[in-house]
Amino acid sequence: MKPPGDAAEVSAINHPLLDAAGKKKLDVLHLEDNDIDALIFKQSAKFCSRPLKVRRAESIADFKKALEKKVPHLICADHVLPDGLALEAIALASEHCPEAPFIVITGAGEEEVAAEYLRAGAADYLPKQRLDLFPQALEEVINRFRDRTLRELAEKEALRLNQELLALVRHVEEERDEEKRSLSRDIHDQLGQELTALKLGLFWIQGKVKHLGESDTTKELNNKLTDLIDMNTDTIKSVRNLAHALRPVVLDQVGLEAGLESLVKDFNLRQGGFCGLHCSALPEISEGMRTDVFRIVQEALTNISRHAESSLAYVRLSTTKGGLLLEIGDNGKGMDMTPSDSEQVQGLGMVGMRERARTHGGKIKVESETMKGTSISVYFSQTTTP
Repeated sequence: MKPPGDAAEVSAINHPLLDAAGKKKLDVLHLEDNDIDALIFKQSAKFCSRPLKVRRAESIADFKKALEKKVPHLICADHVLPDGLALEAIALASEHCPEAPFIVITGAGEEEVAAEYLRAGAADYLPKQRLDLFPQALEEVINRFRDRTLRELAEKEALRLNQELLALVRHVEEERDEEKRSLSRDIHDQLGQELTALKLGLFWIQGKVKHLGESDTTKELNNKLTDLIDMNTDTIKSVRNLAHALRPVVLDQVGLEAGLESLVKDFNLRQGGFCGLHCSALPEISEGMRTDVFRIVQEALTNISRHAESSLAYVRLSTTKGGLLLEIGDNGKGMDMTPSDSEQVQGLGMVGMRERARTHGGKIKVESETMKGTSISVYFSQTTTP
């Protein structure tokens, strides 16, 4: 696994408790006021498979000073101490070294006390009468620590990679939108104007040909010019449709509502059914959000056109408390799905829609039933790009 960049995570990876070979020496802080019990513990520690350096604190006060002096890798503490209970030591340890496992050493018949310590955050407990089991208990605690730590690091790394992937997807989408905007402008302004100029030139030539008099040659030239003018007219129409498909000029010049009107109009021209549009008065919306709402509606209407087999569809964009609500639906063939399937609807188009919505604090909900159509709801909690 590639080490994360965070200093705390790098420190965790290099932690001696994660040393699978067991070669790194562990610093153990032993909280015990009884000299004999402390000696027995120290002797038991010698039988551990990994090297230990045992430091001793005889009271809660000494324990606090020892923590401030050096953070231990492992803590072992007697239950009853001269100035308090080990529960106070657990609280102190959680402040100074929350990652250090805490083993409580209890007396006979104190199983209920041990359970209380486990609930408080102790990693394990060990009866004083069985300190010979300390090496095995230590290995179990270390294995659990290693499993938990590596799992947490893996989850953080997966989250980081997922966030980077989403950021990359967003960056690619933004670049694509900017390229479409630029290409649409170039096609509409430059190519469209040049084709219009060419058409005017053809009209001028046709007018000159008509003044040459009637002949088979002039008639043939005039017919050819008429064909070229008709072809030019169709090309201009295709170029405008292409520029409009890339990014409608009205979206930038007039606003989101006009852009949605153009999408719905094109949908109704292509489809045999009917799509209605309702937009309430909208607040000031950022350019990025206008683009994303437009693309979500565009993708949804494309899916309806390709798959729904519907006769009716609708697009509604309304203001809600603190945000916007976008609703798109149809009365088509739908699909068999449960409410829990709403987040599982797949497809590159749906992935793109979810990511565009997520950029503005939005969440998509899909509802569908066989032969009863499909509805998509997107709630945006933000109206400006973060």
